[in-house]
Amino acid sequence: MLEIFHLFFIRNIYGASLTWRALRETRPLWIAVILIVIAQALVTYVEPLQQLLGIAALDWQAVFLVLLIGVALLLTVEFEKQLRIRLFNWRL
Repeated sequence: MLEIFHLFFIRNIYGASLTWRALRETRPLWIAVILIVIAQALVTYVEPLQQLLGIAALDWQAVFLVLLIGVALLLTVEFEKQLRIRLFNWRL
């Protein structure tokens, strides 16, 4: 999940990642994320796949915690990027 949130950060490395324009311009990224989330959900919650891979399903509290940590990562790296842009005038 952290890698998914980091993708949104890195996609707009020289500008704000958390704007409607930036989010709309990442259509292939959204498609990839949706496919990854579906595949991960299948592996995590479909019992034959759990048995095949030797894993157990996450409860909804754990899923919420993972999402919360992902959002925290995105906000942290986005804050750092904006600070760097403002301090060093770092733009293309």
